[in-house]
Amino acid sequence: MPFTPEIAEEIKKQLISEIDKLPNENKEQIKEYVKNLDDEGLEEFLKKNKIKYSDTGISQEPAEGEEGKEAKCIFCQLTQGEIPSYKIAETKKAIAVLEINPFSKGHVIIIPQEHTTIEKMPKAALSLAQKIAKKLKKKLKPEDLKIETSSFQGHPMVNIIPIYKDIPLKKSKATEEELKKLQSKLETKTRAKRNKQEGEDKTKKSDDLSKLPEISFRIP
Repeated sequence: MPFTPEIAEEIKKQLISEIDKLPNENKEQIKEYVKNLDDEGLEEFLKKNKIKYSDTGISQEPAEGEEGKEAKCIFCQLTQGEIPSYKIAETKKAIAVLEINPFSKGHVIIIPQEHTTIEKMPKAALSLAQKIAKKLKKKLKPEDLKIETSSFQGHPMVNIIPIYKDIPLKKSKATEEELKKLQSKLETKTRAKRNKQEGEDKTKKSDDLSKLPEISFRIP
């Protein structure tokens, strides 16, 4: 159905209000996505997530055959590319992304690729955290690093927070320009094999960031 600007804004406000209730470090990322939806995108978002709007507000019905099932984990969506992120490294077991509402410059989150628990956090994820910590020290020169583990919806993550002299830790929204600059500075480049002809592999630079995947997720 076509939305008037007033109705579209009201729906977005209610969606954002629901997202705000989630105890999730990355909920600002989802809120930004919702804020930037145009009328067509908003209609598609509501349709995919079985969300209905009426005079009494928004409501969500379980998808057919999904009664009793939990909503898909937000971190699983991040690792599967269903939610755009500023990724700086990826292995078969984990990814490293920039926090869009960092406590300090260079705040990075390590997320295991598999949905698991803190107790079963793969060693490869911790290994990636160590590598990223070393890179942060080398590239950003913090005085120290604060490393914490936590979980959401049963999915663990590792926060790596640089600490700078005389700069208190304070959560604030990073601009797109800041995040892109950090991503360019910190991301791990995939090197081409050296036995290829020079010039051949230069045409195969990663285009991963040229297209952002469409997001589809349910709000718990």
